[in-house]
Amino acid sequence: MKVKTFILVAALFFICPVLQQAQSFTTGISLGGSTTSLDITKIPGNTAISTINGSSISGFEAGFMGRLNLGPVFIKPMVLVSYQSGILNFINTNGTVNTPNFDYGTVEIPILFGIRFLKVLRIEGGPVYNWIYTSQYSSGTSVAVQPSGWGYRIGLNVEFSRINLGFAYQGINNTSSSGSSISNFSTPNELIFSLGINFGKIL
Repeated sequence: MKVKTFILVAALFFICPVLQQAQSFTTGISLGGSTTSLDITKIPGNTAISTINGSSISGFEAGFMGRLNLGPVFIKPMVLVSYQSGILNFINTNGTVNTPNFDYGTVEIPILFGIRFLKVLRIEGGPVYNWIYTSQYSSGTSVAVQPSGWGYRIGLNVEFSRINLGFAYQGINNTSSSGSSISNFSTPNELIFSLGINFGKIL
């Protein structure tokens, strides 16, 4: 499934120069900042820790988007790279709490569907494929979490000519299979503020 997803998105972006010649296609870049909560559950082989979570994880994302405009509705695939960091709470079974620094990076592929109204406003939402390319404590120790998973993203954009200002809410779950030796990883409440710059046709 992962390979097929990457091939599909890569194909979409390779045909962007062709579609760009049509009135119906827009491409662009997107830069954003985010804040999220984080949960790591099902910790194999460690009975001393009951819960791992973080409530003030922040970072950035950057990437490319393509938008197929079909009148007032549109389809917008994106490829985004993000990096987040913050403090985790290790809640031990004896009641003590440890607070190590934690960093992780992801590649995300949202496929969003939306509608334009009042000329400058756009509402969009859809599934997001998520792949974690790094996860480690500040000491450099890597963390074994499920690397891939799915989620959703919904948002509102205000677009003035080539400038797009966006706000989105996102939830991701990377759930490991039963009996796996790696942990579940989820960011259930992520807020994203973004600035986009459009190229080519503007609709």
